[in-house]
Amino acid sequence: MLSPYLFTRYVRPLIAALVQRRIGCNVGGLLVNILVYADDMVLLAPSWHALQELIRTLEYWCTKLDISCNTKDCMYDIQTKEQG
Repeated sequence: MLSPYLFTRYVRPLIAALVQRRIGCNVGGLLVNILVYADDMVLLAPSWHALQELIRTLEYWCTKLDISCNTKDCMYDIQTKEQG
């Protein structure tokens, strides 16, 4: 039961670094760029370029904290709007 809490405490610098990037999606007037539950993380970004910036930050901090993170096998969803 303590494992998710300890993991979150361990990765707190990583989470703080991502939040400080000020890249994310506006959700009800709040800038959101990461959702974390236990050892799962979801990055949210308004564009592919912004997502790449967040992934670079994630990779840097994972290396610094000696955490294994597979950023090469990421899933993404691009929403498009039809013009007209």
